[in-house]
Amino acid sequence: MPVSKFEPEKKQNDTFASAGLSEKHFNQLFNKIQVAQNKARRSAKRTLKPNTLNNPTSKALKALGEKAKGVGFTKADLEKFDKSRNQHIKKYDSKTDGITYAFLVKSSRKIDIDRANNRVDDGTGINLATLSGIKGNIAYIRVKASDASKHEEHRVKVRFDQWDEVLNNPPAGDYLKATKLACAGRISFDCDCGRHQYWYRYLATMGNYALTPPKEFAFPKIRNPELSGVACKHVLKATTMLQSLAWHRILGKQMELQAKRVGYGSDNRLHTLTKAEKKEASKNRKTKVDQTAAQKEHAKYQRAQKAMAKQLAKQKNQTEHSKSQARKIRKQGNKIKELNDMLKVGFQNFSDSYKAAGKNKQDAIRDFSKMMNVSESKLKRLVQ
Repeated sequence: MPVSKFEPEKKQNDTFASAGLSEKHFNQLFNKIQVAQNKARRSAKRTLKPNTLNNPTSKALKALGEKAKGVGFTKADLEKFDKSRNQHIKKYDSKTDGITYAFLVKSSRKIDIDRANNRVDDGTGINLATLSGIKGNIAYIRVKASDASKHEEHRVKVRFDQWDEVLNNPPAGDYLKATKLACAGRISFDCDCGRHQYWYRYLATMGNYALTPPKEFAFPKIRNPELSGVACKHVLKATTMLQSLAWHRILGKQMELQAKRVGYGSDNRLHTLTKAEKKEASKNRKTKVDQTAAQKEHAKYQRAQKAMAKQLAKQKNQTEHSKSQARKIRKQGNKIKELNDMLKVGFQNFSDSYKAAGKNKQDAIRDFSKMMNVSESKLKRLVQ
C-alpha cells in the first residue's frame, strides 16, 4: 500500500496550520517553509548588499529606496551602517563558531526578553516551547506563537558548537554534565520568524553565531540599522529552556548513544522525541529569561577566559625559555663535538709520531693530555 504524502494545511491568512502536528510532520512543514523563505529572500528588492555598502554610487543609493517618505539613503548613512557593522564584528565575531548562552541573554534587547517572559500586555508575549528532536549536534524546538501573531508556531534550531568536544571528553565520563556544558557554552541558532530574518540574522552572520544556511549579507537598513540586540523572543525562550535538567537528560542520552555509535559523526537522522521523552521534557520549569543572572554568568566566564589567557601566556613564556635553553645546549653540544673531533685527530697524529720514535700509546696519552690541558681519562675515552 503506497504511503500517503504529507500535505500541510494552508490557512486563509496564507500561513500553515502546525498546532497538533506530529514532530515528524511539524519538521517536514518547517523544512518547506524554510525553502520557501530562502527562495523569496533571494529575489528581495532594495536590499543593502555588501558591494553597495563598500561602493555607494549614486545609482546604488537610489536603488535602495527611501528610509522615510521622500527621503533617500546617503553616503553618510552607509558610513554609519558600516561603522555599526565593524563594531558588531569586533564585539561578537571570533575564530570559533557560536555565542555563549549568557552572552546571548546579556546582550539582548529588553523588549525581546519581556516578550519571551510574557511580560507585555499587547499580545506579543509567548509562554510555551517544547523540545521536538535532535539531529547530530542540532536541537529542534517548537515555540508557540504569540496571540498577536498570524502564525501558530515557530521552529528554533540550536546548534551546540562544543558538542563534539564534550562528547569526546565528558567530565568524569558523565554525558549529562557534558550536555549541560554544551547547552551553556557556544551555540549558533536560527528561527523562521520575521524578527530573526529581518532584524537579527544579519547580526548572527556577522557575529559568526548563525546556524547556516542561510547566511544573511543584506544590512537591515530599515528594521535594525543600529544593529542592536541579538535574538528574537523565540530563540531566547528556546535557549533558556535548554538550560533545564529535564531537557539535559534527553539530550544527554542522545549524546551517549552517538558516542557509542560507529561513525556517529556521519549520522544525519533526526531523532524526534518519543512519548516517554515528551513526558520527561514537559517537566521543564526553566522558562524565565533572567538577564541579571546572565550578566553575572558572563562576567564569571570572562574572568575564567582572562585567567586562561594569562595561564596560556605563562606557558608560552616557559616554552620559549625552554626552547632557548635547548638551542644553547645544542650550540654548546656542537662546540664540544668539534673539540672532541679535533682532539681525536690531533692525538692520532701525535700518537703516530710517538710510535715512530719507539714510545708507547700510554706515553702519548700522558704527554698529549698535558699539552692540550685535558684529563688523561677523558682522552682515553675519546681515543678508545
